[in-house]
Amino acid sequence: MPIPIPNLFRRVRSWPRRLIVTGVVLVGLLVGARLALPMVVRHLINDRLQRIPDYTGSVDNIDIHLWRSAYTLHGFSILKRSGQVTEPFFAAQRIDFSLAWRELWHRKVVSVVHIDHGQLNFVKGLSEEQSQTDLDHRWQDVIQDIFPIDITHLEITDSLLRYVDTTRKPQVNLYVAHLRATATGLRNRPGEAGSGEFPAELTIEGDSLGAGKLKLLLEAEPLAGEPHFHLSLELDKVNLPALNESLKAYAHVDVGRGTFRLVGEMAGRDGGFQGYVKPFFEDVDFHNVEDEDKGIGQQIWEHVVAGLAWLVKNKARDQVATRIPFEGTFGDTKVGLFATITNLFRHGFIRAFNPTVEGSVRADNVLPSGKSADGKDVARNKPDEDPAKK
Repeated sequence: MPIPIPNLFRRVRSWPRRLIVTGVVLVGLLVGARLALPMVVRHLINDRLQRIPDYTGSVDNIDIHLWRSAYTLHGFSILKRSGQVTEPFFAAQRIDFSLAWRELWHRKVVSVVHIDHGQLNFVKGLSEEQSQTDLDHRWQDVIQDIFPIDITHLEITDSLLRYVDTTRKPQVNLYVAHLRATATGLRNRPGEAGSGEFPAELTIEGDSLGAGKLKLLLEAEPLAGEPHFHLSLELDKVNLPALNESLKAYAHVDVGRGTFRLVGEMAGRDGGFQGYVKPFFEDVDFHNVEDEDKGIGQQIWEHVVAGLAWLVKNKARDQVATRIPFEGTFGDTKVGLFATITNLFRHGFIRAFNPTVEGSVRADNVLPSGKSADGKDVARNKPDEDPAKK
């Protein structure tokens, strides 16, 4: 039977005054600690961000969610300390970090991270102070300090990946917007249940400059001593005139019409890697309304490029394409230039390539030198060795 309220008050009043005071003080301390906890955590994180070599950072606000063992960072940003780069290296409107409760049943204390409205900006400038391109050990230390529990699942929504080259004229500005990414198995090892050769998987989708559609799949062994991975990439339906600034900067040409597609594949193991990319230019027209304002040298160069494109074009498909093989070790890449040129003519006159991932590159076939285990030099691979056409 429930205790009547008056009787309950009598019992409480009968307790020793010292016990009541102690209880009230403890409750007050707990409430005060809870209210102060976000400010304390915010101070600790800001202090850590300000100690990044060559960079500084801050977080505007922090929410603590004790009921689900989580905290949320609002207004997170990392900036180049020199002040000569206007874009943040990394920023996010919201980062949520929480325990993965399901993994506790498997005796794993790991976490889940969700990043919303994030952006990662790579900048190539004329000097080191004007550039921010490094992804090195310093960022691993920062992530480990801010998110001290190993991350097993990462989800990114509505974010931006951007590359800017200020050394070119006009300035190059390439990006993937509305980026969506999911990474799983980041702390698993090969041999664990269902893990296979690559226990971790990263999928990325987004919209590129020119309304293109990007799809990327990366499978990897995250705890390997050297990069051990397989990557496939598809970029489809890019409106080529949207890339005119980049075409002017790198090739000194622009176009009035056309579509661009790109597929590629890459695998690495024990410090070596190999792969290929296949670019496709379709329905390209080099005539542009700006042609009348160009110098005579620029016009001659564009006519030369247009003529070469027509020469190697697959007339039936109205398409220029090639297959570019590469291999090497990290820091020393070899590109198959002869094979690339030969493949241009092969696509135009012999047998066309298809804009699909071949599945011809495997990590277990890569030697530390970047060559394949069967002795083939990918960078000099003959074009008729494209397995997708056999």
